[in-house]
Amino acid sequence: MKADKEVPETDQEPGAPHPRLTYGFVGNDAQEAMLAEALAGRRMHHAWLLSGPKGLGKATLAYRAARIALGARPSGVRPLGVDAEDPIARKIAAQAHPDLFVLRRGYNERGRPRREIAVDDARELGQFFSLAPSQGGMRVAIIDAVDDLNRNAANAILKTLEEPPPRSMLLLVCHAPGAALATIRSRCRRLALKPLSDGDMRTALGGKGDETLVKLAKGRPGRAITLRAQGVDAAGAHLNDILRQLSRGEARSVLGALYDGMSGEPFEKLAAVLDLASEWARSAAVGQLSEGWADAWSSLEQLRIEAEDLDMDPRHALARAVGILDRAAAAKR
Repeated sequence: MKADKEVPETDQEPGAPHPRLTYGFVGNDAQEAMLAEALAGRRMHHAWLLSGPKGLGKATLAYRAARIALGARPSGVRPLGVDAEDPIARKIAAQAHPDLFVLRRGYNERGRPRREIAVDDARELGQFFSLAPSQGGMRVAIIDAVDDLNRNAANAILKTLEEPPPRSMLLLVCHAPGAALATIRSRCRRLALKPLSDGDMRTALGGKGDETLVKLAKGRPGRAITLRAQGVDAAGAHLNDILRQLSRGEARSVLGALYDGMSGEPFEKLAAVLDLASEWARSAAVGQLSEGWADAWSSLEQLRIEAEDLDMDPRHALARAVGILDRAAAAKR
């Protein structure tokens, strides 16, 4: 299960620590308590679907539950809190616990992350659960994420969901549950995570929650950390200068420079640029009371959703964003 240290892990948000190395958790108190109560009573449903927008902390919560399920000693800090030095936690952090299986996207022959979880990888889940727990407790699997399963891979995990072995637990991370196979959803207990409040966001960011990040991340702490790593907080700090450039019809140079100056995968960079562009349009609409900028804000929000759902080509999406902003600027002049 160890990943090559020379390449980024496919289930890790850019700029953020991996969920298995994350021990803090903020918000979604009821959801964490529900998992903790089920574990404490040893009456666990065999499969849990942790759903909600990307960046909420679903995988972090899954690893918190996995540590307890595999025998880690609770720290007393929140229901599923465990000290990082706990022996079980250290094994999980080192990807060395024999009773934990993580199903995620692999890498192709060129060392690039695959776009989906392949069926051969998904079949390993059944092989894992065919063995008894090596340490006398439970066997736990985390699937991160269900959204990445191709059709054959999704069908491959159904047998395990339909006929779960004794002392087994599956934690399925899902960003868009409506798109998951109905047969998968029906065999899982749903645990929907909610976006954090602004106050919880600032806490999650360690008191370093720039207000631009808090607004752009929309209650998703993982998203805020990624945006900060990409320098979006610095770009947001120059709001007035950028609004003046946009009002002069310079959207192409503004968005192009921002996109080219960011690190990370193209789709992550695109999401950050569209988040910022939407926030700029909102600020322009409020500050100038312009119907054109209000329309631009709405259009950019829709474009952001489409770009994510349809895996839109980043350059095509950026060109559409430029057109939206330039039309709003032209209407104002």
